[in-house]
Amino acid sequence: MLTAGCGAIAQKAKTTTEAPEAAAAPVILTQPVSTTVTAGQAATFSVTASGTSTLSYQWRKNGAVISGATGASYTTPSTTAAMVVSAGSSGTAGKVPEFTVLVSNEAGSVTSNPASLTVAAAGTLVLKSSASILNFGQVSVASRSTRSITLTNAGNANVTIYQVLVAGAGFNASGSNGTTLAPGESTTLTSTFDPSATGTSTGRVTVSSSAANSPTDISLTGTGVTSDAAHYVDLSWAGGAAGVTGFNAYSGTSASGPFTKRNAAPLTSSTYTDTNVQAGQTYYYVVTALNAANEESKYSGEVTAIVP
Repeated sequence: MLTAGCGAIAQKAKTTTEAPEAAAAPVILTQPVSTTVTAGQAATFSVTASGTSTLSYQWRKNGAVISGATGASYTTPSTTAAMVVSAGSSGTAGKVPEFTVLVSNEAGSVTSNPASLTVAAAGTLVLKSSASILNFGQVSVASRSTRSITLTNAGNANVTIYQVLVAGAGFNASGSNGTTLAPGESTTLTSTFDPSATGTSTGRVTVSSSAANSPTDISLTGTGVTSDAAHYVDLSWAGGAAGVTGFNAYSGTSASGPFTKRNAAPLTSSTYTDTNVQAGQTYYYVVTALNAANEESKYSGEVTAIVP
């Protein structure tokens, strides 16, 4: 059973009469990530966004509409050797392809940042990150928030992670250092934010490896707040059945959706804390389960959390 609890330290709920919520234009929460694949592989780009009403998506390649690419993610056709980008080259036809997505609803639209696709020759070592940005949201001073990143060997030879460096006040990272990944194998890098003062902080995780696209950079951001200003929703649910390898948590501002995925990488435990919430708002949550093939289950039962 999925349960939710929310809190705001030293704050009291007030009963008010509010006007109907105005339609909100889309806001992109997670931007598409530039990626490198070896020739013969396909590449997948994805975006998460929030906004009232049903969201629609349209992917573009170098500004041109891609027919049929109208989902929150887009997978390219298999790449070819002719698309390989050599060191110092500007890519096929003089340009590395860039992909963007237009997210729309009845209130407006927004275009994502461009994500590039680099194709490496077969046999080239490639290390892919599940996210290029980690946002910790609001975190109370002297407390800690944790996020996870999945690093995957997308090539066809072993990749060794030599060093993981972290920059930025209050940020740290653990795991993966010294790990050797076989083709297709993944490892989890855990990053934490432990602010010592209020205000927004930025940082960076730099992963150095034997891969041709080393180093891999992940931007970090988070906001330290006083304990009486921090709002959050704690979720917990029953552990998965045999074969379940992870979970995704989704939220929305309307009952029955639409829902937006909150976690950048699959959750490895049956709990999640959502710190990107606002006082006085009502949120609706569901979770899904994943198997080893990254196939996703249907939504769980819905729970409601009212943030005081």
